[in-house]
Amino acid sequence: MSMIDRKRSSPYIMQGRVIYVLAIAALIQTLYPITENASTPVLIGFQFLYVLLIVAGILVVRDSPVNFWILVALGLFWIVAGINFAFNLTEPSALLWAYVTIGLYQAMVVQVLLRYIFTTRQVNRDVIYAACAIYLLIGAVFVGIFGTVEILTMVQTGQHAFRDSVLAASDPVPWQHLAYYSFVTLTTMGYGDVLPVTPWARSFATMEAVIGVLYMTVVVARLVGLYASREVEDELAEDLDDAR
Repeated sequence: MSMIDRKRSSPYIMQGRVIYVLAIAALIQTLYPITENASTPVLIGFQFLYVLLIVAGILVVRDSPVNFWILVALGLFWIVAGINFAFNLTEPSALLWAYVTIGLYQAMVVQVLLRYIFTTRQVNRDVIYAACAIYLLIGAVFVGIFGTVEILTMVQTGQHAFRDSVLAASDPVPWQHLAYYSFVTLTTMGYGDVLPVTPWARSFATMEAVIGVLYMTVVVARLVGLYASREVEDELAEDLDDAR
């Protein structure tokens, strides 16, 4: 593969950077339960993981000026929104801006990594890391979507868009429970302990479930196809060498 082809096949991705996005995303999804009913210092400390995710995302796209500055702007908005939420836990508008900003940021990172996967010409560790990171980030993006739907529904109707069996009917569903619900939906496990009860909540829940299934199908097919084509190319190269 020529240098030009290699650059075209790996836009805005430098070798070894994607692993940081995957590691931090996995750490966030593992540790988020500790923030439920936590004090402000713990919440602020947890926000540091999101700061690391922002830095990792910016490192991944730093070779693309447009994506770089978009992620920098969204990252700065998220830092402000996250700190504001940590000091205003009961303020719906503070939580709403946190949902929107981190959701947009993570969606942007997903877009960049998807472009990488579907333009690369070979399977390597960075491609596998990117595929895993995208799956985690899709679940995280829908946390922001579900949270936004929940807050807007409460503001407009006084009711909740989601119902949690471990909470009273009048209690708002915290973002930690929405994170749990998002990944249960993404993997189509469907325990049924958290339920969407409004049309928009059900619509987005259905969308996430469909995306989860299609992502696994399409991406696995893509990676297998790349690997198979690479094997064929290697065999042809060996045959040519033997013929010479």
